[in-house]
Amino acid sequence: MKISERKQKILKSLIDNYIATCEPISSSQIKQDCLPDVSSATIRSEMVALEEMGYLVQPHKSAGRVPSSRAYRYYVDNLIDQTEIDRQMDSFSEYFEGNFSDVEQVVKSTAKVISDITNYTSIVVMGGVDNITLKDIKLVDIGDDSALLVIITDSGLLKDKIIDIPQNMKSKFFAQANDMLVSMFAGRTVKEITDNGNIIVESTISEYKVLFNEVLEMLRNYKQREESKMFMEGTDKIFKYKEFEDVGNVKNFLSVINTGEKLHNLINEDDVEISIKIGKDENAEENMAVVTAKCVIAGKEIGHAVVIGPERMDYKKVLGVLGGVTKAIEKIKKE
Repeated sequence: MKISERKQKILKSLIDNYIATCEPISSSQIKQDCLPDVSSATIRSEMVALEEMGYLVQPHKSAGRVPSSRAYRYYVDNLIDQTEIDRQMDSFSEYFEGNFSDVEQVVKSTAKVISDITNYTSIVVMGGVDNITLKDIKLVDIGDDSALLVIITDSGLLKDKIIDIPQNMKSKFFAQANDMLVSMFAGRTVKEITDNGNIIVESTISEYKVLFNEVLEMLRNYKQREESKMFMEGTDKIFKYKEFEDVGNVKNFLSVINTGEKLHNLINEDDVEISIKIGKDENAEENMAVVTAKCVIAGKEIGHAVVIGPERMDYKKVLGVLGGVTKAIEKIKKE
């Protein structure tokens, strides 16, 4: 059912007030806030209609009303003005003006900045490994039947490892092996190689299979290690919110932050910049909201920034902060 302009005003006012106070909102508050020329009786009638539509809940008889999960979804999809978000996206570049030695250092700073400004729990989950492309592979003879295997990607040096090679191999082995490694792996992404690794290895000459398996093992270990990395800030901040005086809500929150699989499931893998999941129906757990944003540095996706809070999260602030921070780190140049 279409929501009229007046109902939209009531819903926006009620949600904004409830986000600020966590107290049921009355018709008199709505009248004072945005509809001074409309009677309280008419506003109450509109609120009853919104309740019947599933957007409002009356926790106690004769009390005001509070938003439902459906109301928050309508709010973020239809009622937040982009200019309100833009106000939050002032300038975050100052937080990222220092020299960073590696991506991990940027990620740690990102988690802290987001948590400090939003006052919610913030997690940055490393990822984006699948789209890294291999540029070159080098096999360097270091004597004693050993070689240094070096993998170079479009993001720089990925990994190096000392491996054993067959005894008494002639020097031409290295030249041939390097040529084969480049022809088989260069130009492919980590995902292409790890998903089809067994097929690639089976198609190679037998004396090189051990070497190719070393490459696959290095890439699979790297992928598993990087995608399991996460940096969390402000874990205790969730307990400042009234909803989390409830033991059930606390358990739900702890189950998300302590279970890597649950957290990864909440991160939207679609090609969208920002994703919002609200409440149990959207797999964000009861009375919780999870906002995720893609993080990109030097044109490469490095992972996702995640903000976890109550359903009555200050979405305008969170969207503004995530937008501002991700834009700021995107400008960091890769040395």
